[in-house]
Amino acid sequence: MNKHILAALLAIGFLLPFSGESIACDYCLLSQGISPLETIKGSGIKINERYTRLTKPYKGTERLHLDAGAKEEYWTTELTGFYGVTEDITVLGVVPLRKTKVDGHLHVHADGTPEVHTDVTGTEFGLGDIALIGRYAFFKKHTLDSTTTIAGLFGVKLPTGKTSGKTDDGAEFLDAHQQLGTGSTDFILGISANRAKDRLTLSANLLGTVTTVGRAGDRTHRFGDMLNYDLTAKYRVYPTSLAQGPQVFVALGLNGELRQREKEDNVEVADSGGHTIYLSPGIQVAAAEHWVFELTYQQAIYHNLYGAQLGEDYKASGGVTYLF
Repeated sequence: MNKHILAALLAIGFLLPFSGESIACDYCLLSQGISPLETIKGSGIKINERYTRLTKPYKGTERLHLDAGAKEEYWTTELTGFYGVTEDITVLGVVPLRKTKVDGHLHVHADGTPEVHTDVTGTEFGLGDIALIGRYAFFKKHTLDSTTTIAGLFGVKLPTGKTSGKTDDGAEFLDAHQQLGTGSTDFILGISANRAKDRLTLSANLLGTVTTVGRAGDRTHRFGDMLNYDLTAKYRVYPTSLAQGPQVFVALGLNGELRQREKEDNVEVADSGGHTIYLSPGIQVAAAEHWVFELTYQQAIYHNLYGAQLGEDYKASGGVTYLF
C-alpha cells in the first residue's frame, strides 16, 4: 500500500494553458497536478476541471480603466489516461471538453485606443484539441532519505477542436481564443526536475510549445510560440512520519507564461503575446491506495502584455486521479 501511495504523491501533470485575450492558452498542453510536469510510474486515469476568468484590460504592465467592461470565461474538463510502458517511460493522452464564453470584446483601434464592444457575446461548447505526450525519466538518483529525478517530454497537440464558432447573433466569427480549437498541429517539448527529501518535494519545470498555422473562422491564425515555467514546493503536513493511510500535502508555486505575438492571415497581431506570472497555492490528498485528490488556485500577480489585451484574473482547477 505504501508503494501505491508514494507513487500517487507524484500525481500526473503538464501545462495546458492559453485562455482568452491574455497569453494563457487552454489549447496547448496539459494542466494537471500541483507540480505541472510531474508524472508517476504505473497507469491510471485522471479527470481535471479548470476555470479561467479574464476581466481586467492591460497595456504592457499598466492596468487600463475603461468606461465599459469585457468578460471572458473558460471551462475545461480534461480526461487523461496515462500508461507506464517501462519504469522510465510514460505515455499520456488528454481529451479536453471545453466551454468558452465572451461578454463584451476588447477592440483596439488603429491608433492604439482600446474600446469595449458590449454587444459582442458568444458561447461555445464541445471537444477541444487532443494532446498525446511521452515522458522519459533519463536521470534518477536515490539515497536513504532523498530521490532526484530529471525527465524530458515530447508531444503533439492535434487539431480536433472546432474553429468556426460565431457570436450569439451569428453576425461574425468569434475571436481565435474563444474557438474550441486552434486548427493547428503543435509540438510540445519540456524538461522536469524533481527532488524529494523527507517531507518536502521541490520541482522545477520548463515546457515549450512550437505552433503551426491553424484557422479561426474564415481566416488563418497562428498562435505565438510559448514557454511555461514553474517552481513548486510541496510539503507533507500529515502524517509527520511516513506511515500507511491517508496523506495530506500543501503546495506553493510560482508559475509563468511567456508568449510570442500571434499572426492573422500572416500579419502579426500587435495586441497579442506577453508575460504573465501567477502565485499558486494548492492542496493534495492521497486518500486511499488508488485515489489522489487535489485543488489548485493560480492568482495572476504580474502582467506585461504586448499592446492592449484582457489579462487573466485567476485560474482554478480540481482533479481526481485513479491508479490502476
